[in-house]
Amino acid sequence: MNFRTGEMNDGTAVMAQDELGLEGGLATLERDALRESSATPETPATATKATRKAAQPAEAKAVDMQADDKGSADLVSAAAAIMASATSDAAKAQPIDSKSVNPRRFTIVTDAARDAKLTIFGKDTLDDRYLLPGETYQDLFARVADAYADDQDHAQRLYDYISKLWFMPATPVLSNGGTGRGLPISCYLNSVEDSLEGIVKTWNENVWLASRGGGIGTYWGNVRGIGENVGLNGKTSGIIPFVRVMDSLTLAISQGSLRRGSAACYLDISHPEIEEFLEIRKSSGDFNRKALNLHHGVLLTDEFMEAVRDGAEFALRSPKDKSVRGKVDARSLFQKLVEVRLATGEPYIVFSDTVNRMMPKHHRDLGLKVSTSNLCSEITLPTGIDHLGNDRTAVCCLSSLNLETWDEWQGDKHFVEDVLRFLDNVLQDFIDRAPDEMARAKYSAARERSVGMGVMGFHSFLQKKGIAFESAMAKAWNLKMFRHIAAKADEASLLLAQERGPCPDAADMGVMQRFSCKMAIAPTASISIICGGTSACIEPIPANIYTHKTLSGSFVVKNPYLEKLLREKSKDSTNVWNSILERGGSVQHLEFLSADEKAVYKTSFEIDQRWLLEFSADRTPYIDQAQSLNLYIPADVDKWDLLMLHFQAWEKGIKSLYYLRSKSVQRAGFAGGVEADNTAEARRIELDVKQTDYEECLACQ
Repeated sequence: MNFRTGEMNDGTAVMAQDELGLEGGLATLERDALRESSATPETPATATKATRKAAQPAEAKAVDMQADDKGSADLVSAAAAIMASATSDAAKAQPIDSKSVNPRRFTIVTDAARDAKLTIFGKDTLDDRYLLPGETYQDLFARVADAYADDQDHAQRLYDYISKLWFMPATPVLSNGGTGRGLPISCYLNSVEDSLEGIVKTWNENVWLASRGGGIGTYWGNVRGIGENVGLNGKTSGIIPFVRVMDSLTLAISQGSLRRGSAACYLDISHPEIEEFLEIRKSSGDFNRKALNLHHGVLLTDEFMEAVRDGAEFALRSPKDKSVRGKVDARSLFQKLVEVRLATGEPYIVFSDTVNRMMPKHHRDLGLKVSTSNLCSEITLPTGIDHLGNDRTAVCCLSSLNLETWDEWQGDKHFVEDVLRFLDNVLQDFIDRAPDEMARAKYSAARERSVGMGVMGFHSFLQKKGIAFESAMAKAWNLKMFRHIAAKADEASLLLAQERGPCPDAADMGVMQRFSCKMAIAPTASISIICGGTSACIEPIPANIYTHKTLSGSFVVKNPYLEKLLREKSKDSTNVWNSILERGGSVQHLEFLSADEKAVYKTSFEIDQRWLLEFSADRTPYIDQAQSLNLYIPADVDKWDLLMLHFQAWEKGIKSLYYLRSKSVQRAGFAGGVEADNTAEARRIELDVKQTDYEECLACQ
């Protein structure tokens, strides 16, 4: 049942060949290629459109899957069979009209003058990827508001919020809201069962999830390690060959599309193959045991972190029977983990016991467990077999509030409630329209109705107020904001439960909550650009001047608050901006700035990273999921300080860590392949850091 029209949806006839990424049907969800490059302050903030070439789909050759272990070559070729099967099924389905737009239900009064709130960079981003033919910026905002509003008044308010840049839906909602194409979901989380059937089932599901534009986070910790017994006389080949097939599928699904498939694999720190898993993105070694196109994350338990603290040995255990398969020095393994993060930015880290202790009480009482996260490490929802014996694939339904505009909306009694009503309707749209091949995701979404309302613009807000990031005042604002948002979100969840009914997971435990989870802090790289270039997520700004390189082109970006300050001081000159650019976006050399002003305009690499941990820990109790928390490390970082930053994240109760950034401006890379590999073969960390490109899934953003 479609919540918008009351009409039934055909959940089976929704997948055409172009929606599999073979014809470019996902062009509006293409990945931004955000990398640092040289720039001059005089360069106008305009861009030449990137040349686009649609790759031809590779022919898929069907092969027989054998239950026996025949080596990674056979496993990799099996990816082609799955791709061919999925493509064949999709071709038989009724195509979605990628140009269709749902009839408007409400009369929304738009204001073209609000285009002035958008930057040239933001407008070009909207032009390239989100506007439908003949659509204006305000039309886009009205289309999305109309698609997911309850009634006329709600629709008008939603339009006003979006057009005033008070909040912004995630990019899949902007692209697909109110159209007959695609789904409004950012990413998905699933778990692999310890059987060939379970592995192949997950491969097949991931094809469908990736084909609809979603990033994927998959947990492999249930699968036995290499050399364990299987059947009467067999031995397992371990997880690596199967992960390699997922790597091939991720590439195959996006051939011919402008957006690569995106997926991450997660594994427990106690898994027997953890040391090899840490290095699956290193180009050196046996190519047949690498997954150069996947992201990866590691789940760290309290037991492991306590062993690190105590300098003790740590047992690697079989997922099947928990028998000890080996022992390692916990500190050496922790050091290797940090070493790989320093070299490549990954793996992501999830402190799994912290996450499960802080999950919603009704989920704990039902016996559910969080075993994985998504591509950006902010989603912490249960996956796998639940208390009813059904398999769950978690769903990320996202939008972000703009803290830079806090003064405009914090007193609005409807705002947070309206955004959560909006997200509830977005989630229902997914449940109604997703195909049967995504049944596990539809089931999970319907049972828990979790959403992820996040934020952006925190550092921009501080700079607007003239407040240094490293200050007690910033700490106070951080707490005030998240207490307010969490309280309003709790009120909205209760109110919506009374109106529409609690989600089934909560209802089973007698809890009146519409959403199992309400908040998650996603990266927001794309939507922060749309929102006037506000600072991304809860991060400090990377530099006060830099060049964004995207598929839209190259844009010189100046900090508007610094630009205003320089103008007031009659110092807004090319020479001054050149000097800032030459120093990686820093203003610390400008003698005409006061010490307080220099503190306000410190960049991410100049800020003591302990402040990032402090703020993250302070807001953690008010966020029922997690935060995409990056750490920014200069090349001269002390080894002990780096290790202690990661250890303190666990001590402070932070749930997850995203990238470890290691140069002044880092944005997502577009080109495929492994990031620069400067990991020393020795087990000690080497700190001659090279420039590293980080790839991110921008569906969350």
